[in-house]
Amino acid sequence: MRFLLFICTIGVFLFSRGQNVTQNYSDTLYFENFENNTIDLFPQKFNAFELSIVEDGYYRVKRMDTEGRSMVYLKHPNDLSNYEIDVKYMLTKSSSASVGGIIFHGQSNPSRAIIVEINSDRQYRVLKITNNQERYILGDPENLGWLKHSAIEKNGENTITIKTQSEHSDIYMNGTFVNSIYDMQLTKGKIGLFSGPESEIKFNQFLLKNSSNLTDFSNRSSSSGIQKEEPNIEFQEVILIFKTKIDKQQQTIASLQREVDKYRSMLNYDTTLIAKASELEIQNTFLTYQLDSTTQLLQKNTSRLLYLESLKEDIEKGSNGDLVLNLTQILANLKKENAAIKKEKSIHEQENKKLKEDVKILLREIDRLKNSLPIPE
Repeated sequence: MRFLLFICTIGVFLFSRGQNVTQNYSDTLYFENFENNTIDLFPQKFNAFELSIVEDGYYRVKRMDTEGRSMVYLKHPNDLSNYEIDVKYMLTKSSSASVGGIIFHGQSNPSRAIIVEINSDRQYRVLKITNNQERYILGDPENLGWLKHSAIEKNGENTITIKTQSEHSDIYMNGTFVNSIYDMQLTKGKIGLFSGPESEIKFNQFLLKNSSNLTDFSNRSSSSGIQKEEPNIEFQEVILIFKTKIDKQQQTIASLQREVDKYRSMLNYDTTLIAKASELEIQNTFLTYQLDSTTQLLQKNTSRLLYLESLKEDIEKGSNGDLVLNLTQILANLKKENAAIKKEKSIHEQENKKLKEDVKILLREIDRLKNSLPIPE
């Protein structure tokens, strides 16, 4: 009996760790590779605590604060269930271990969700959040729920795949199955991305697939015992063909839209170049005017110089050239002598002024002496 219980326990354990989602999801519901700056699937925002922007082919979700998570949700009006998520991501290096990941089955009333979180140490964990209270679905509390797996690359890009079906969810890392979870409360909800405190995660691709459930008619039955309606196989095949064509056309439209956005950005860039070229043309016209004015002044001064040089040559070559040069030299000498005479005159005037002062002093002294002599009777 104990042996049978042991075998049953091992079987349940192995079954719980195996893949539980058998549904194959082939219909693309959303696809985004973040090649253009205008995306409609996720919001773009920036403040003092967090940012989420598209840059260089990545959707950057960064948390600057030391607490909490920065979450961005897919812009879909309804709750989703039974789907497959494929996300390519890359964690940036930081002083501490960077963390980020995927949110699914998110609900607002009450606030709860399941998140798959990855860090830069090749570890992952699965948490269930209910009104800001976290519970580890996998792993031990001693390790804070972190599990290590060799399928996770330490550097470069990784791919997370999550497949959900009713209460079951399978998790894959880079195409390798890593674990399966079971939750009866959260079977549908919102999908989102997030980064942890002081962390940045860059997403390179987001793909969401579901199933059209074309064969779901076979499950219809009533409690009154009405016989199940047999589906029209040919009609379903036609619908499947058209659905496949529509999916391909949607992918083509998305590709064409990316090219349109690319050329539109190039057009904006060309418009900027045209405005810059116009500004440079105005500057070129102004500088050309300045150059013309400077050139005219240079030509005028050059002509004046040539005239003076020719006049000098004519004087030196003429019959009276030596006389003019001699007179010029004599005039220069006379100017020097005149300056020297003026200088001597100034010196003499100062000496004369000093002598006059001395004479005044002597006259006052004579008057004093005269007044000091006795008057004869």
